[in-house]
Parts: sequence; C-alpha cells; structure tokens
Amino acid sequence: MKTIYAILALLLTSHAVTAQELNPNWKSDLTNMLHEFLQCNEPIDDISPCNKFVSEALQSAYGVNDFYSTEKNRHLIANEIYSYLKTSSKWTLLGKASDQNTLNNAQGYANLKKAVVAVYKGDVHGHIALILPGTLSQSSTWNLKVPNSASFFIYKPNKSYIGKKMSFAFSSTDKDKVLLYGRNY
Repeated sequence: MKTIYAILALLLTSHAVTAQELNPNWKSDLTNMLHEFLQCNEPIDDISPCNKFVSEALQSAYGVNDFYSTEKNRHLIANEIYSYLKTSSKWTLLGKASDQNTLNNAQGYANLKKAVVAVYKGDVHGHIALILPGTLSQSSTWNLKVPNSASFFIYKPNKSYIGKKMSFAFSSTDKDKVLLYGRNY
C-alpha cells in the first residue's frame, strides 16, 4: 500500500512540475504573436478574432487555456476574464497593482515560471496584460517598481508590446482598479 501512495505522490509531483514549466520559446512565440496581431485585418471589436491574442499567449507560454469558453465558442473578452478570475479556483488574487508588495509578489511569481495576469474591468471595455519573467522597473508615472509585461491593445494595436513595464498597459489613475492574479498549479 505504501508503494502505491509513493507512486501516486510521484505522479502528482511530476504532473505539478510539468504544469509550472514555462515554454522555453516563450519570448519568440510571443513576439510572433505580436507580429501576427499587428497584421490582423479583421474589424477589431470585443469579439473579433483579433481579441484572441492574450488568451493564446497564455496558452502558448504556459499551457493554460482558461480564457477560452467552449460554451461561447470563443476567447473571453477582458471584462469576462475579470469576472472569471474573481470566481475561479484556478487563480489566486495577489492584490491591487497600487500596492508595491503585490507588484513584488507578481514579478516573483512570474519568475518562478507561473502564469500571472493583470486585469482591469472597464465600464465598457476592460484590459488584461501578462506578467512576464524579468525584473521590476521604476515607473515614473506610477511611482512604484512595476513588473515586466506583455499587452495587446485591441483598439490601439500600435501600442501593443512585449517586455515593457506593466505601467505601459494601464494608466496611473487606474492602478488601484487593476488586479493581479497568479495561476494555481
């Protein structure tokens, strides 16, 4: 019986390690996705195919497909992702982006190769950014050290980026409304 428990523990441990592994090609994959996003010729609105890139980036980099709805047969939009994260047992609220400890924890979590997102719920349209491995950088607009990130802007595609401060993704006036979540493994 002890042998069976040992084998089960080993299998569960090896599965957990696999789930935490960041795709070693994440930078080039995200760069290719950004290029594809900038070439997107579909009319851009909340449910256009151009809105899929954050969800697909999370899938590509971390193997996490949480932001695709089989019921809706499409990727979730930012405000739907915000609602999903608030109720999901798969994600843990790290805190508000206006808190330096939250930002430190988010960057540390990402550096452990775990998926982290920053999400803002707007009145009409929200926004989401991925927190990437890297280092905290001082933001002159936020007066905080902020994590490394990637962001795809649906309505301002030329503003989209990979590898910039999270403060590029959200205004300083909204930082108290931006929530950071880490994926549970």
